[in-house]
Amino acid sequence: MILKVLLTLAIVIAVIIWFRAQNTKRLKSNDSTNGRLTTESKAKNQWIKPFSYSMAGLTIAAGILIYYLSWQTENTLYQVTITNPQTGTSETFRALKKDIRGRLFITEGGREIRVSDLERIEIKKLGAASD
Repeated sequence: MILKVLLTLAIVIAVIIWFRAQNTKRLKSNDSTNGRLTTESKAKNQWIKPFSYSMAGLTIAAGILIYYLSWQTENTLYQVTITNPQTGTSETFRALKKDIRGRLFITEGGREIRVSDLERIEIKKLGAASD
C-alpha cells in the first residue's frame, strides 16, 4: 500500500517538474523572439513549493491513516466456536482476525488449531452487539 502512495507522489512531482520545464522553455522562446533578456518572475511560482509540501504531507498523512486502520482491523479480537456435529460438543477460543485463515487459526495463547471439514466453525466479533 505504501508503494502505491509513493508511486502517486512521484508521479505528481514529475508532472509538476515537467510543467515547470515547459513553462520556462516557453518563456525563453517568447523572450528570445522579442529580443529581450529573460527575467525570472518569482511571484508567479510562489504557490508551487507550498502546494508540493502540502500534497506530500497530505499523502503521508493518508498513508499513515490507512496503515493504522488496517492494523486496527487486523488486530480485532474474535470468538471462534467449533462444534462437532457427531458428538454435539462445542469449544470456544479467542483469536485475532489476522490469525484466522479459513479452517486454520491461531488462538491468543499461541495454539494452532485446524478444523476438520465435518466440524462447524462459528466466528463472532467480540464486543459487537448480538444479532
